[in-house]
Amino acid sequence: MHKDSFCTSQSTAVNWAQLGLAEIIQNSTSKEQVIENKTDGKTIKDTNESIDVSNKTNILPPTYTEQLSINQKPIVENVYSVHPAVYQVNKRIWVASGYDSVNTIMIEGEKEIIIIDTLSTYESAKNAMKEFRKITDKPVKTIIYTHGDSDHVQGTRAFLDDEDKDVKIIAQQNNSDFYINKNGLLGQITLLRNAYASGFFLPDDGPDKNNLNVFGNVTSRTNAYLTPTDTFSDELDLDISGVKMNLIHVADESSDQIYVWLPEDKSLLVGDTTYGIFPNIDSLGGTIYHNPMKDTIALDKAIQLEPEFLITSHIKPVIGKENVRDVLVSTRDATQYIYDQTIRGMNKGYTSEELSQTIKLPKELEDYPWLSKIREQIPWYVKQIYYGNLGGFNGDPTFLQPVSIDEKSKKIVAGFRGIDNTILNIQNSISRGEYDWAAELATYALHVEPENQEVKTLKAHSLRELGQRTLSEDARNWYLTSALELEGKIPINSETFSKTNAEQIIKLPAEELLKILPVKLNPNKVKGIDQILNIYYPDIDKAFTLHFRNSIVIVSDGIEDQSNNTVILDFDTHKLILNGKITLADGINSEKIEIDGDVDKVIELMNLFEPLTSN
Repeated sequence: MHKDSFCTSQSTAVNWAQLGLAEIIQNSTSKEQVIENKTDGKTIKDTNESIDVSNKTNILPPTYTEQLSINQKPIVENVYSVHPAVYQVNKRIWVASGYDSVNTIMIEGEKEIIIIDTLSTYESAKNAMKEFRKITDKPVKTIIYTHGDSDHVQGTRAFLDDEDKDVKIIAQQNNSDFYINKNGLLGQITLLRNAYASGFFLPDDGPDKNNLNVFGNVTSRTNAYLTPTDTFSDELDLDISGVKMNLIHVADESSDQIYVWLPEDKSLLVGDTTYGIFPNIDSLGGTIYHNPMKDTIALDKAIQLEPEFLITSHIKPVIGKENVRDVLVSTRDATQYIYDQTIRGMNKGYTSEELSQTIKLPKELEDYPWLSKIREQIPWYVKQIYYGNLGGFNGDPTFLQPVSIDEKSKKIVAGFRGIDNTILNIQNSISRGEYDWAAELATYALHVEPENQEVKTLKAHSLRELGQRTLSEDARNWYLTSALELEGKIPINSETFSKTNAEQIIKLPAEELLKILPVKLNPNKVKGIDQILNIYYPDIDKAFTLHFRNSIVIVSDGIEDQSNNTVILDFDTHKLILNGKITLADGINSEKIEIDGDVDKVIELMNLFEPLTSN
């Protein structure tokens, strides 16, 4: 039970007490006029003048339901969420699980070790490597990325000895592009959203604790990503220190997703093909649409290999041929079922909202324990499939030009005859267990009165109840994080937290770094400009053209002869400017920048961009 007390108006205090949501500690000294109304069978308190609330009037926030533990079992002996531990699959395969939101895998060869995926930070990867070093002191000579999500690749340097310069980093050829797009172009928003979904802001203890418990030992988050040294297209056969591996491009959850198949070990590493234990059709952290039938094709490949050990990126290994087949087949069929029934419903004219509320797993699949999580995520998957195939229009022209959320909120609150009656309806919804509607109605009320503490408290209560009931850890983490924010217990500065990592930017090659520039262009500054600027980096002997027109910038390779303006500078100097470490003027004054053409025009064009590491 939360022990915090909260001051509120006498009318709200009485309503909360009537609903059994709170206890009146001391009455206000003010007087209210009571008007009896027949709304939801409750007495509505109203007043024509402001209420003088005593400083000693304290209302205990509602008591929340007992904390539910997420403890799902893919198979009887495999618990879904784990504390940090290293699990031995066979004599040479080890899985470090619980040191981060994903796993890292060590394969021990005759003279060296191979690391599959490197976690999300240098710190968490270092913790995992310490455990691996208790098993063997053989050097790391090969690292393999299953794909380019930041949580799989940003701890790389922690696995390398300082003197090691010959370590191979192997990935599918789309890996760098995928990494840049998700962590460069979209890095600021996806970093913040993934933090909500992973429970990063949740406490380590108490009723709102992070059940996954993967961030308790990580006090800082250093990006230690290194770009691949070796890439391949479709398949790659390897024999590394006596370990035979087949890398297979499956391109399901991401364009660069691969399997790592060890035929002699009958072990299959599937990365995020099963995210947790189900394909990542939709993610609260954010993901582009991919056809879920690609997941079924990838899972078919896995089934055909007949593995005896299944190693995913987010749960403990699944052991035993029959257990592995059971997981793969049921997961594959559940994926196809959701896709087929969504498409079928779309063709029958149902909207995304209707389908998201009606599509459930069939009886044959609903009892599998490893599918329990996705039962509550099916509405997200259905909408992703719907809009991924048809676009954002739901078929009703009413919503082609929707009413703004602020205007809609004003009309809804007015329809309930004011904020006090809206609050009463929120309370009544809570008393009936309609927490989803209570949270939605509270959201409208907060758009009308953003600092109304009573509404914040009620919305936080509703979200926490929803969070403690869901089987989806992503949803639970987001519910509880938002509840704690509303209560003022975990202030989150989104601009600071989601700032693009400067280390991440510095590592990018020129052609990849400049891809980010268009989304950092300030349209108010560039309005009306039609100019071409050439950039030449003599230290890497590469040149690019920036064409500013129609409030955009087009980046292309090479020098444009039509331009009379060229800026010449080392690539490292430009990275410092783009990261806001030095100004353009600093570079010119230090003679690190040479300008051929109109100096004032070049300075104007170079200053049209926001720093890459700020919002």
